[in-house]
Amino acid sequence: MASGACELVWLKQLLKELQFGDVTQMTLVCDNQAALHINSNHVFHERTKHIEIDCHFIQEKIMSGDIKTDFVNSSDQLADIL
Repeated sequence: MASGACELVWLKQLLKELQFGDVTQMTLVCDNQAALHINSNHVFHERTKHIEIDCHFIQEKIMSGDIKTDFVNSSDQLADIL
């Protein structure tokens, strides 16, 4: 999710520089419910210590309104088409 969020931030900045319109909020879809719950919960546990930096980055982008997260089933995930 962190690399996807980085790509969305980069695309938003590119579209802004090209003056392609006003992009307000982008949706990041994920098929991992555990990752979505970790990012919606602002309290980290001992088991999430190694992914804490990525979670902070995503939470910062969610709180700023740049990104919103949604769940998609694995069978409906278009990124896994290949």
